[in-house]
Amino acid sequence: MKLPETKWQIDTPALTVDLPTLKRNILKMADFFKDKTARVRPHFKTPKTVEIARMQLEAGAAGITCAKVSEAEVLVEAGIRDILIANEVVGGQKINRLVRLLKKGAEVKLAVDGAENIRELSALTARAKVRLGVLIDINVGLPRCGVAPEQAVELARLVMKSPGLELRGIMGYEGHIVLHEDAQFREQEAKKSMARLLSAKELIEQQGMKVEIVSGGGTGTYNITGVYPGVTEVQAGSYALMDTRYDKLNLGFEKAVTALATVISTACPGFIITDAGEKFMSIEFGMPRLIGVPDAQLAFLSEEHGHITYQGGQPPRKVGDKVEFYPSHICTTLNLNDWLWVVEGEKVVDCWKIAARGKSQ
Repeated sequence: MKLPETKWQIDTPALTVDLPTLKRNILKMADFFKDKTARVRPHFKTPKTVEIARMQLEAGAAGITCAKVSEAEVLVEAGIRDILIANEVVGGQKINRLVRLLKKGAEVKLAVDGAENIRELSALTARAKVRLGVLIDINVGLPRCGVAPEQAVELARLVMKSPGLELRGIMGYEGHIVLHEDAQFREQEAKKSMARLLSAKELIEQQGMKVEIVSGGGTGTYNITGVYPGVTEVQAGSYALMDTRYDKLNLGFEKAVTALATVISTACPGFIITDAGEKFMSIEFGMPRLIGVPDAQLAFLSEEHGHITYQGGQPPRKVGDKVEFYPSHICTTLNLNDWLWVVEGEKVVDCWKIAARGKSQ
């Protein structure tokens, strides 16, 4: 692929990532954990880009977290071996794909929260003569997956006696609190969640079973969960790229990604229309933020168009002009795109495939 000289020459709509900003974000997180007991295990569900995962590992990450088997497949294909699937993997089709990764030499671990799933995992891994690392998933406040701490002992016992499985630890994600804007409240509630998670560790170890890994946390709580006694890994993801939603928390990470669009019409009075709609950038966390156009804002998106409103008589941008936005939710926006254009300022230096885009199985 021949690279354009500047980002303004990139065909749109397109995502760009500023490489110096990305590097600073990765280094900031790595520096935080340099003198900590815990380590960061970055979540691949955000960047979905192998080049970024490699940068994080080179900066000292413990391994990579992902959400789905298909994401793990992308990582293993790229030569990344130490992977935590922070999710339940259910059904023979997916488990057999997981077995194939283990046979390739990958060290894959996953979360479990039910006896039936444990028995199914055991049957298929034992038959294939591979060993799978297992973390008991603990509900620490987010009503999603995970069992109560007092239920963890029974599941841990079942894992211990299940062929093909190895009890590695526990995990619990305080996702209900990571985006709360009140820093004091976020800290209080995150500590409550981690106390609940560590209580499960205590109960399991009282029964003579070892809990090596205690995994939790996210970008919004990395500096709380990451220093909580007993936590060994933090699954932060958004910090490397950031978005306007996380930016409200003033965590010190910088927005590295912009969404580039072209003005295609000013025919409708009061509106500037771009070629970037909902099929290109997500809006569940609010409208992306228009950059550098005073007295104008992105009012709404339709499938293929962005609708910018402005004050005054003449539109501040003409047809053919390029405009940029900061995404409001970086995880889902990346998942809508195939390529991430790498820039240094305005200069284009590379183009990375978002290799795990659409990998939801």
